[in-house]
Amino acid sequence: MAGIATIGAATGVVAATAGVVQAVSQAKPVFWDPLKVSLSENAEEICDALNESAQKLGSVRKDFENKVERNKMKVPTECYVGWIRRVMETDSQVTNLVAEFNKSKEESAFWFPSCPDFRKKMKKRYKKILDLLQESDQIKDKILVDRSLEPVIKRKAPDIRKLGTLRKPLEKILNWLERYKIKAIGIHGILGIGKTTIMLNLNNHDQVAKKFDIVIWLTISKEGSKENLPRKELQQAIMQRLKLKMEGDSNADEVAQRISVELKDKKYLLLLDDVKEKLDLHEIGIPDCNNGSKIVLTTRFRHVCYDAKVNESIKVSHLSSREAWLMFQDVLGSKNLIEDPKIGPLAVKVCRYCSGLPLLIERVANTFKLKNDEILWSDGLNSWRTWPEKECHGIKEMYNLLKFCYDDLPYDQYKKCFLYGALYPEDSNINIDFLLACWAAEDLLVNDSNMKKVHANGNNGIKQLGKDNKQFMRNGKLILGHLKDVSLLEEGKSDNHVTMHKFIRQVALYICEDDPECKYLVTTNRELKDLPDVEYWSEMKWISLVDNKLDQLPDSPNCCMLSTLFLQKNLCFIPASFFENMRDLRVLDLSHTGITLLPHSLSTTLKVLCLNNCKDLADFPPYIKELVNLESLDIHGSGINYIPSHVEELNLRRLWVSFGNENAAQVHINYDKISNLSSLEELIIELRSPQQWPDLVVENMIKEVAKLHGLKKLTICFPDKGVVIIEVAPILINVPKTAMLLSFIERSVWEKVKRIGEFRFFIGCQKSEYCQNVKSAEYKKYVKYCNGEASDSPFLEVLAEANAYELVKHKDIRQLSDYGIPSMNKIQFCLIESCHAIETIVGMLPSAILPNLEHLYLKDLPMLESIWKAPLQPGSLNKLTTLDLTSCQILVNIFPSGTIQQLREIQFLKIENCPKIKEIIPESDAVANPRILPKLKELILFDMPKLSCVCAIESLEWASLEELKICKCPDLLKLPFNKVNAINLEVIEAEQIWWEALEWQKPQNNEVKERLHKFFAP
Repeated sequence: MAGIATIGAATGVVAATAGVVQAVSQAKPVFWDPLKVSLSENAEEICDALNESAQKLGSVRKDFENKVERNKMKVPTECYVGWIRRVMETDSQVTNLVAEFNKSKEESAFWFPSCPDFRKKMKKRYKKILDLLQESDQIKDKILVDRSLEPVIKRKAPDIRKLGTLRKPLEKILNWLERYKIKAIGIHGILGIGKTTIMLNLNNHDQVAKKFDIVIWLTISKEGSKENLPRKELQQAIMQRLKLKMEGDSNADEVAQRISVELKDKKYLLLLDDVKEKLDLHEIGIPDCNNGSKIVLTTRFRHVCYDAKVNESIKVSHLSSREAWLMFQDVLGSKNLIEDPKIGPLAVKVCRYCSGLPLLIERVANTFKLKNDEILWSDGLNSWRTWPEKECHGIKEMYNLLKFCYDDLPYDQYKKCFLYGALYPEDSNINIDFLLACWAAEDLLVNDSNMKKVHANGNNGIKQLGKDNKQFMRNGKLILGHLKDVSLLEEGKSDNHVTMHKFIRQVALYICEDDPECKYLVTTNRELKDLPDVEYWSEMKWISLVDNKLDQLPDSPNCCMLSTLFLQKNLCFIPASFFENMRDLRVLDLSHTGITLLPHSLSTTLKVLCLNNCKDLADFPPYIKELVNLESLDIHGSGINYIPSHVEELNLRRLWVSFGNENAAQVHINYDKISNLSSLEELIIELRSPQQWPDLVVENMIKEVAKLHGLKKLTICFPDKGVVIIEVAPILINVPKTAMLLSFIERSVWEKVKRIGEFRFFIGCQKSEYCQNVKSAEYKKYVKYCNGEASDSPFLEVLAEANAYELVKHKDIRQLSDYGIPSMNKIQFCLIESCHAIETIVGMLPSAILPNLEHLYLKDLPMLESIWKAPLQPGSLNKLTTLDLTSCQILVNIFPSGTIQQLREIQFLKIENCPKIKEIIPESDAVANPRILPKLKELILFDMPKLSCVCAIESLEWASLEELKICKCPDLLKLPFNKVNAINLEVIEAEQIWWEALEWQKPQNNEVKERLHKFFAP
């Protein structure tokens, strides 16, 4: 009989906690005949049948849960969720019934009754289980559905709350969106006035997210074009937003029909940015707005609003002088400059010359904020007053803006580096490493050790400088940083890319037109079939013909001055003598072309050669070794899927190469070639074969790279988007496994972690995770460990030296103590996120734990039962100042009894979306200790449905509390304050309806209410 109890208990565990017991095969039949059970009068026989059927049900449930876990891109259906709920309820009932039955037998050991009640109840539960098993067969193909689209994709938007000229149109548009008869709204105004800024804020507004099923943002045109984008491109953007795919070669009408079908039942908001001409939305596939859907567009041209038949339109005006000054000060970001008696008046004049144009204010303020004395401000103001003007409608203000920022660049090489960026097509994401290599090849970078000479002697100093290749990249980054500081370049799609705003690029081209010394030809994205202005090529220094339809080049054009030539995304053939008269060519980009051979006429002066994604180029000719000045070579994605033998004879500093291709069964890597590239400073390798040997690859790379004493960076990219990155100065390593990290350290010159002064280690991080928490950036020794498993090698010696640690998405860890808490004594910052097995952070240990920890962040830990096990040893967590808890679904107690007394340094406490927590500070700890959390300054409580009490004791001092923020805590009806405590309280941020519902039990509490009301901020 004891066996029956054991089976019943095990069954309960199976159904209640997935993965604790092994699942019984789904195919296993039920041994008990339902008819036999229904007729049986033997209680034990019925109980056995009940247990076996419950086991079967638990196995089916486990299989279903595994299916849900494997399909992260889908969500469970309502019918499945309901079935799971009924299974759990039934399991609980069966567990209790079997336990009661077993107990009754034990108490009646010598005489066991016929148990009619037990037989009846167990038969009923047995039938319920059979019904659930039958239902499981019906829903097995209905467990999951596709995730719904994100209603809104948030975009980076400037804060306009202080700028009424921009805020009021936004508020008006929000009101119009609430009116059923208004279906289309137009926003118009001149270039740089803030139209797109208003639209971005509209896109991100909470009211919009609540009102519409989906918000679709479409950029309708390219800058410099008088026309909208082609119908096909706009349709592609919509299809991508809706996550739709068309099979085969669908025509535009079919795509339009597909879009229309998808949107007809959705309440959508369509945001159309920069409309240049009449736009037929029906052609694209946008259905009529008869269900509350709306359209909002921006345009420079008022007539576009009429053509679009908008119901309401609004013209965006210049900022008022007060608003312009507020914005100028915000961008400037320095009170010292504004309060300076000499600079302050100059700043007012500079702001006045911006004419209330937000974009102009932003750019100019970013330029002037780098000036720190009166002379620089005065000179800048004088330069501002003497700009040339472009009379083209809509361009004048932007031209003035950019020409000023351009003229204000400190040296000629800064200006040339900026203008070089205009060679790239509009909206290009420019690879920083390639851009720096091009600048270096063009001799636009200077020796860092002699930078002072440049600043002292200006352009004459530049001429006196010698070349020092080792410093080129560093100097280039200084120039790049300056160009970004003054907003002439912006961050691109990743940290390793920059982009030039289309407005800025257009004006840069205007600048070149007016500069007699600026000799370059730029014609990109024009679908040209014939070469433009060939007769003038002899005068050109830079030529960019990117993304046209050129299929033929002249045999030997006269290009004696040409140093950079961009021909990306064009032709398939280059004449053998094409480069003969390009004796000074230094940069050549032929990426994404169909060439099969490099001509012998290539100039030996070439320093940068880009051939990425030239898929028909299968090999290098022997004469490639004649390119003795070549420093940067990019052949990744080309038909050359190895390190060519002749490359060994070059003096390459940077090499980007692919091994294998998507269809290759194996990857053959000629590692031995790497160590022969003695001048190499950066090596980037892409593995394109579906076969992966990451451990082997990294081990062999480390062996070869160790022989390259000048190498500064190694990057290995795997097909699954995994990346290995090793940077020598400063130390930054991203590897898939801990063993690889330890192997590299052991083979490096340091040999041990403790010999490395500063490091950033990323272990198992995918590309999207390869970033650092902003709050941890200040720490010099940082480790981020993602997607770990129990089988991973321990790295205690690394943690022993780290002072910042992030643990993300570990699959198995149940407590941080498993990774050797005693070895983490130097940790000051710790973040633990999305570790779905973790149950506690710190277990019971005999010694002090985390004595230097200052900041602890716990996020998305669904199985977390406790943060620490009491009691804490003296010295444990005695420096903790920040405790931030988010989405800990089953956590009940934050501070177990007796622990809070040791946490006297906490200044910031935030708890969000922890639905089981009812009380923050235990009453038992507060009764005898009114000075608990004496240094707490900020308390934040968000989305806590069961929270009913911060602390039951109103006599706590709250001596340092300044801010209390409460949101979505409906059961919290009392505050822990009296007439005299919380003497430093400054603000209580909460919902108005919550504040009005607060309970004030005693008559004298009216005084408390009056006292606290002055701090309330809804």
